[in-house]
Amino acid sequence: MRAAMSSGLPFTHGVAAKLVNIYLKSRFVCGGHHAHARVQSLHPPIDSVLLNGLAEASVGGYTKEWKQAARKRWSKFGSDDYEQVIVLIRQSLKGAPLWKVEEHWKGNQ
Repeated sequence: MRAAMSSGLPFTHGVAAKLVNIYLKSRFVCGGHHAHARVQSLHPPIDSVLLNGLAEASVGGYTKEWKQAARKRWSKFGSDDYEQVIVLIRQSLKGAPLWKVEEHWKGNQ
C-alpha cells in the first residue's frame, strides 16, 4: 500500500486488501490447495456485493454489523474497518475455512 501511495496511487486499506485477496483466492483456493491449513485462513475479497449478501442472509446473526460495513464502503475501509469485518467472518464461520463465506457473494449469478 505504501509503495502505491508513493507512486501516486491513492489506495485505501480496503482496496489493497481486495487486490491481494483476489490473487490469493485465485492462486491457492481455486488452485486446488483449498484444504491446506494456511489456505483455510484466507478470506475472500471483501466488497459491497459480499457485505450485502452477508446482511441479507444474516450470517452469524450480524445483520446490523454487515449493513454498517456496507454503508462505510469497502473501498474506503481503513485497517480497523477491514479487520472488524474479518473478525465477524471468523466468528460467523466457527472454525470453517474463511473463504467459504464467499457463498454469499452474489456477483454475476
